[in-house]
Amino acid sequence: MALWKLASHDRILILELHTAGSEDEILLGTLTYKGITYGVSGTWTASNAVIPHSAFSLAGNDGVSAPTWIAAAGIMTGPGTAPQRIDIQVSLSSSPEGSLTRYIAVLLPGFSDMLDTFDNVVVLMLENRSFDNLLGYMYPNGVPDNAPLGKSFEGVTGKNLSNPVPPGVKNPPPPGVTSIPVSPVAAGNYFQPYPDPGETYDHINTQLFNLIDGGDQPPYNLPSERPLKANMNGFVNDYIENYKAEEEKGKDPTYDAPPQEFPWTGYKQIMECYPTSALPVMTTLAEQFAVFDHWFCGVPSQTWCNRAFWNAGTSWGRVVNGPTLDWTVDSVGDTVFNQISRSGLTSPLNWKVYSANPGAAVTSLIHLGALLPYHPTLPSGIPNPFNHFYGFGRFLTDCAAGRLPSYSFVEPRFITPHNDMHPSSAHSLLFGKSNVGSVLLGELMVWQVYEAIRKSPNRDKTLLIITFDEHGGCYDHVPPPDVTPPNLKGYGLEDNFDFTRLGIRVPAIMVSSYIAKNTVVNARMDHGSFMKTMSKKWNRVVPGAFPPLTARVGAAPDFSEVFTSATPRPLSDWPEIPKPVIPQDFWTTDFSQVPLSKFEREIVDAASKTPEAANARKRGISVRDPATIDTVGEALDYLRSIPGLGPDEPLDVLK
Repeated sequence: MALWKLASHDRILILELHTAGSEDEILLGTLTYKGITYGVSGTWTASNAVIPHSAFSLAGNDGVSAPTWIAAAGIMTGPGTAPQRIDIQVSLSSSPEGSLTRYIAVLLPGFSDMLDTFDNVVVLMLENRSFDNLLGYMYPNGVPDNAPLGKSFEGVTGKNLSNPVPPGVKNPPPPGVTSIPVSPVAAGNYFQPYPDPGETYDHINTQLFNLIDGGDQPPYNLPSERPLKANMNGFVNDYIENYKAEEEKGKDPTYDAPPQEFPWTGYKQIMECYPTSALPVMTTLAEQFAVFDHWFCGVPSQTWCNRAFWNAGTSWGRVVNGPTLDWTVDSVGDTVFNQISRSGLTSPLNWKVYSANPGAAVTSLIHLGALLPYHPTLPSGIPNPFNHFYGFGRFLTDCAAGRLPSYSFVEPRFITPHNDMHPSSAHSLLFGKSNVGSVLLGELMVWQVYEAIRKSPNRDKTLLIITFDEHGGCYDHVPPPDVTPPNLKGYGLEDNFDFTRLGIRVPAIMVSSYIAKNTVVNARMDHGSFMKTMSKKWNRVVPGAFPPLTARVGAAPDFSEVFTSATPRPLSDWPEIPKPVIPQDFWTTDFSQVPLSKFEREIVDAASKTPEAANARKRGISVRDPATIDTVGEALDYLRSIPGLGPDEPLDVLK
């Protein structure tokens, strides 16, 4: 039996086959194209002969319920036991209508997926921004010709993108204006869009299909025709609807509010995207290392669901954040953290969650049942020797000391003043509309994480991933593709969603010494790609310990093609980025009377369902009814009154 293992120079196509049969005439194995693996079989003409050239053919699919089929044929040069070169032509069925994607390449032996170039992976997951909203204006003149991977960039420049103004709107645009084009956010505006757009399943359906029909009741703003085809034309329509129904009940937004209507800024802002000059940290990292222009979140809905998909490959049938009691019941589902913990006493793999959120790490609430054994305290109230939850300050010191675990999951601060980049809700006047805003604070946190890794003794063995849980209602122009659903047996389908559609694109940036400048990954990725890639890596360390947790993860493409530098880049080639400037008086602002956002209320409610809270109530320590908590100050007092719930990070650590 011979083994064929060859790849194209850019690793877009990887062939791994072995021969079988009495004369080695059968070919069995996999073809991986743009991160998606297809099981294939076929034959070759020479069958074990040692001749200069022989022909072969292969066919197969990706193994999902609605498969994509792949066929390949080519000429192999060299002996069948050790091919020296393969000239190959590949065709893939890429749509229900039968259109094909074709790819021609030369495959050579000796490739590496380069997953051994890092020992530590750090994920910083921010909140509620689409790809176009933050990175759409990158590469206005196109990707450089010498870029090492993708030669195109799916941004907003030169596309004349717009959304229609819905007919009959109470406050119409100027005469003759029927649509709103994409435009840059004004300089100094770090709070756009304000107030917060719609982000629940029904609102996202309106954004995708430009239909309002049922709202949060069937059919949840979905059109009747099948298959569904998103036109991405409903962002203006939904922003107006959400403003009236959720943010400023009963009040219609204006088209472009004048200064005297401060703090309102009009519905045209939903089509505004940040220019690169507004985000020098993120856009520098995306350009100097790697950016993914087709990374989709896991669910067309909210934070909790999408964060669950990142670390568990499912949200157990749920598409909205609440009620949190349901999440408490279903959160016993397995996670990648549990897989690492089960990998064995001799396993070198470990993990930590580092949270900048005061009082409670959101990851510990989303996965309460699964991760309870790793909370900071035991049910008895004594410190837990197996604690895996720490503050952001601990991340900075661990990074400096070269003590990062195999997997670090970093959370921003979610409670005002939040640095998660989440658009602020209405009435957060002290923070929502200011010269700081969550976007600028988020830039600062990205800078802190990057600088900590850049200066770390383990810089060359660390992969940094900067991404977002969901698009949060911000504009994007690329329709999400269909996808394999996770295993949902035993779970109800909230809002009748079948999980066969991905959510909207989000920014995804990767930083490593083994990533060359101007790396653009055009291949379609989703939140399942993280666990798919890490399972591939960690199964080499502890064989069999990391099977795909769900069918969604199993079918996800891996991102190994991102490593485009064969040798590590020296420290001098890591850009030194100026630190974002925050006015000093911002840090002394009193935010205690700021009203809670809906998301902040969900955090408080979830914290009240934890065993730590139950134990505190039993001891008479924390007895306030969460339903009576209305301000940031009250929320922080409540979270801090629950002993052992989580690290209580001071605001100073974010400076």
